[in-house]
Amino acid sequence: MSSTKRPDTVLALADGRRLGYAEFGDPSGAPCLYFHFSPGSRLEPAAVFSGVRQAWLRGVRLVSADRPGFGLSDRQPARTLLDWPGDIAALADHLGIDRFAVLGASGGGAYALACARLLPSRLTAAVVVSGMGPLDRPGATTGMALPNRLLYGLGRRAPLLLQAVSRVMFAVLLRRLGKPAAKSEAASTPSLDFMEDPAARPGLVVALAEALRQGTRGLVDEVALATRPWGFRLEEIAVPVHLWHGQDDRNVPAGLARGVAAAIPGCRAVFVQGGHTAPFAQLDEILDVVRQPHDRPDWPG
Repeated sequence: MSSTKRPDTVLALADGRRLGYAEFGDPSGAPCLYFHFSPGSRLEPAAVFSGVRQAWLRGVRLVSADRPGFGLSDRQPARTLLDWPGDIAALADHLGIDRFAVLGASGGGAYALACARLLPSRLTAAVVVSGMGPLDRPGATTGMALPNRLLYGLGRRAPLLLQAVSRVMFAVLLRRLGKPAAKSEAASTPSLDFMEDPAARPGLVVALAEALRQGTRGLVDEVALATRPWGFRLEEIAVPVHLWHGQDDRNVPAGLARGVAAAIPGCRAVFVQGGHTAPFAQLDEILDVVRQPHDRPDWPG
């Protein structure tokens, strides 16, 4: 799958920082800003929407941006979750996009909700897939896998140690993703879950390697930020929010997602069988929301 512009495009922001972004899909389609995994990069959609999923991008102009410290985007020390909507508004202005949807995947889900809170007049919808919820609440990590609990614990208390640990973890992950698929796996029908699709692996390796091109400082910033208060209440969100989540997700437990869905007025939530990336098998329904947003005057109906 090819982007509609060079994948190394950079926007100079007003404060002097660089923001890396790439475009995918239909240049004249419904605009959607995509927020990547954590870690992740602007190149992630080439894997998420690869193979049989490519056709689903017809009618969607997908713009994917590197968050600070990832890919080509400069690190932003002491950033907060509420800094991101300003970057996105600047990117949309630069591209001549007035109103748009946002789609946040995994760690990017929190950033989609921040945009929903601060950019209500510009959003047609906010879509959250396997998205993170606030971790500063009691019981937020109940059901979360031990490695993730350890990462967030280190992010809160020992960021320098997290930096060393994360280097090792993601070196191992890159090696695993880079191994050729078994013959039986490669010969099977491509999976709608992109993490199980052998055809998506090369794109995943490229996207993850690009995420860490500046090292792991950006990831350390993001993990530490995830453990702090978000700076807004979910109940304050006043744009359509659509949430998809796996019932067996141990990266972001379903209980955490149910709490997010319950707090956001009128949130439309779908819980599917499977783990963290299982909801991406619903990409046709997800992109339908992006292509055909709800009529805002009638929302929620």
